[in-house]
Amino acid sequence: MNRRTLLAAGGTLALPLPALAQPAWPRRPIVLVIPSAAGGATDTVGRIIAQKLTESLGVSVVAENRPGAGGSIATEYGAFVPPDGHILTLGQLGTLAVNQHLFRVRFDPLRDFVPVALVAQVPSILVVNPKMGTRTVQEFVAYAKANPGKVNYGSAGAGSATHIIMAAFQEAAGIELTHVPYRGSGPVMTDLVAGNIDCAITGTPAGAPFARAGTLWALVATSPQRLALLPDVPTVAETIQPGFEGMQWFGIIAPARTPPEIVTRLNQAVNEAVVTQEVRQRLADEGADPDPRTPEAFRALIAAEIERWGALVRRQNIRADG
Repeated sequence: MNRRTLLAAGGTLALPLPALAQPAWPRRPIVLVIPSAAGGATDTVGRIIAQKLTESLGVSVVAENRPGAGGSIATEYGAFVPPDGHILTLGQLGTLAVNQHLFRVRFDPLRDFVPVALVAQVPSILVVNPKMGTRTVQEFVAYAKANPGKVNYGSAGAGSATHIIMAAFQEAAGIELTHVPYRGSGPVMTDLVAGNIDCAITGTPAGAPFARAGTLWALVATSPQRLALLPDVPTVAETIQPGFEGMQWFGIIAPARTPPEIVTRLNQAVNEAVVTQEVRQRLADEGADPDPRTPEAFRALIAAEIERWGALVRRQNIRADG
């Protein structure tokens, strides 16, 4: 082998070295985009999982709130970031199964994202300001029927889980309420406690503390069974419509084309996190139930929910403006 050939061979052998020298993922802090304002159920669940992932992945996982348009602003952002596993999005019922039926969004939940891991399922509760004077859901429904359109409710925004589940409840109860959209569940709770709105359906992380304190009255839960957190609160299925269920859910999604090995590692990290005693207890304190699944099972859930809630939007002619 002459000198030129030897140098060529040496150069060829040296090519892979820069790649081998690169540190493995994650190479820098990870951002978890939260599609809501601070203080609501989405924010609470997101921050719980971000904190635990910081411990398990060895880098900071920073929760970043991007509220607006029922979560579409944050979700559109998350769809088009570099697919390198350093910017993730907290997906939920509203952003992944409802918004495309109401808004002209620039993303397709099943085309532009890869589902990583389901974190938790979260039941909702109907809470009212005590000034309404309705102690039971039956009294509330009777009042709403006698005063169609006069009772207003807050939601985390048009297309949010709190909007769409309330729409399902109204259909089941045969009532008509006036929608007041906000930019997240936190502002809804602030105005509801202040008496500026009458009621809301909200996830238990946002509503249960006020219900337990007596600041708001919890009238009914949307879960299949009564909540351990609020055992005296009946379900919609018990009181209004047998079989009714309206669960929020939250999971980690990444932009399409994220390397499969990163998705696999993230799925494992999230699934391990949600079954630890610490996280299970923190979620339980908020009324949330851990629900670890494979990416494929999470994708199947999203597809089924798109069909279910899309049918409700069409049936009720729900619009983005209310």
